[in-house]
Order: sequence, then structure tokens, then C-alpha cells
Amino acid sequence: MLERLGLIALVYDLRARLGYLFDSDTRASNARFRGSGRLDGLPLPEPELVYTISGHFDVEEYYESGRRHAASIRQVLAANGVAIDRLPSLLDFGCGCGRVVRHWRTLEHTRVHGSDYNPRLVRWCRESLPFADFRVNGLQPPLPYADGELEFIYAISVFTHLTEALQDAWLQELARVLSPGGTLLITTKGRSWLNALNGEEQRRFDRGELVVQATRYAGKNLCAAFHPERYIREHVAKTYRLLQIVPASEGSDFTQDLVLLQRGTAAA
Repeated sequence: MLERLGLIALVYDLRARLGYLFDSDTRASNARFRGSGRLDGLPLPEPELVYTISGHFDVEEYYESGRRHAASIRQVLAANGVAIDRLPSLLDFGCGCGRVVRHWRTLEHTRVHGSDYNPRLVRWCRESLPFADFRVNGLQPPLPYADGELEFIYAISVFTHLTEALQDAWLQELARVLSPGGTLLITTKGRSWLNALNGEEQRRFDRGELVVQATRYAGKNLCAAFHPERYIREHVAKTYRLLQIVPASEGSDFTQDLVLLQRGTAAA
């Protein structure tokens, strides 16, 4: 009934907020971490903003997961011949409240950009992470960047919350703003997430089909998309050259698979 009325997201949100209100351990941990000093000299978001992007209120986990993810991005790029320190520009697409992008402050020769469709999160980033440029995008394209303006784009846990139509639209749009030969890294929920699927969904996944749950909540955490490797190779790679798939089970610091793609040198 809640699903039919469109209230399930509201109920989930209320339950999570009430849980944090009575979670004395997490509240105390947040206070200790925030009082221990800014580890990178930059402000930390309030727990409510952390919850908006990750579904939990743990500020230390926000910081540490961002640090780990930045290190993994650097490592995957290096393994494919791309040195992030030498890139002229990069974009964190779906930057939230800067969980990963804050760790690029030391890039001396790179124009760092972030975009998100939540204006409140973009406003926090603009005020707190002044070394980068932040802009608001919509749930659907376009992005406020020129053709071929960016050399590297990453989207962490973005395509995992979009319908197939939105994913296709954004793959085309990201190809537009990427420079010829530029790279795109996205994360997907692959085979390690099979337990989140029911029997019929698992059969569709095994046939190589994209599975998307709760499509009415596209762009929110309740909407969940699951990408078989076959789908990535046969569908996603139509627009890009596939460089590497790193399954979550193979030592990555991500709980999702990493998919590294390259824009062709011809016009997108």
C-alpha cells in the first residue's frame, strides 16, 4: 500500500532519522571524530548531509570511504596508463557533499569539477571545498559543460540508481563533454549483489539483462540498478571502448564493480 501511494521513501527516511536520534553510539562517534580536528584541513558535513548521499549518519565512514575510493580511482587509472596528477580536468558526476572530490585538493595541475542534482549539496561543496568548481545538474541531461571540455569523469553509485532510459541519456551526455580519448569510470552492482534480487530478477540478470528496482524513485537510493557484465559489454560499451571491469569481489575498496571506459576519438 505504501508503494502504491508513493510513501515508501518517506517512511524509510523517517525510520532512518528516528534511528539516528536514538543511536547514541553513532552520535558520540560523530562528535569525537568532528572534534578530533579536520584531517585534511577542510570542513566536514553535518551527519544529515552524509545521510542524504549514503543512507547512514557516520561522518568518519564518510571521510574514510572517500579516501579509500579516491585511492582506488587513482590505482585503476594508473593501471590503464592514466596519471590523475597529469590530467588537465576531471569531473565528479554526482559529487554529493564532496566525499571523494575533497581528496583531489592536492592536484596542482588539474581543474577539479563536481556536479550534483541536489542544490543543497552543491551549495555546501561551494562553501566548504573552494579549490573546485561545483554546478547543479538535472535528473536528465544536459550538463553545464562544453563539448569535449573534460578529460576524466567518474560517477560513483550514480548509474546504480537510474532507469535504463536515464542511464542511456547520461552515457551519451558524458561522452559529449569528454574530450576525444577521455576516460569515464562508473560503478555498478554486479554479480556480488545477486542476493538483493528475487528469483525472476536473478534469471533476468543471468540472461544479461539490466535489472532496475523501484523505477519510480529514479535518482534516489530506493531505485536500484543491477548490471550484468554481459550487459556492460554489449550495451554500455556501444558508446565507449571498454578498458577494464574490476569486480567488487577482487580486492577493490568499492562494494560495487568498477567499469573503466574510454571515449572514442571520433565525434560522440
